Amino acid sequence: MLKPNTTFLVVEDNELDVEKIIRGFKRLDIPNPVVTAADGYAALDILRGTGGKSRLNPPYIIFLDLNMPRMNGLEFLEALRNDSSIADAPVFVLTTSDRQADVTAAYRFNVCGYFVKPVAMSAMSDALATLKAYWNLSEFPDGAVFS
Repeated sequence: MLKPNTTFLVVEDNELDVEKIIRGFKRLDIPNPVVTAADGYAALDILRGTGGKSRLNPPYIIFLDLNMPRMNGLEFLEALRNDSSIADAPVFVLTTSDRQADVTAAYRFNVCGYFVKPVAMSAMSDALATLKAYWNLSEFPDGAVFS
């Protein structure tokens, strides 16, 4: 079950999409804190506590867009998985890309799920409700990310 102190890190450059996710959480009565980063570099700074950012302490779950400036989602995943201090972070891809090459590449970096962003708010709520059901039904191990 998702712990109430689990923070969501939303790595997304589109402010409208960030707002849709936050509104979706509220509609589904998901009260967990949300931290945002506009690209992969900013997200890594938050996770590592570098670049003048405070370190995001576990437990957390990452929502990741793939199409971002500076460092895109796949580049972020590669850097994340190569950093032993944050490599086991759970990541869900939430992107507009339905390209099979992107889906395959993301799963090679051990993402928990890959979701193509819906345009309508009702469809976004459905996608987030599916994720909420997943978290509520899944058992997660004790450890660095889920402690």
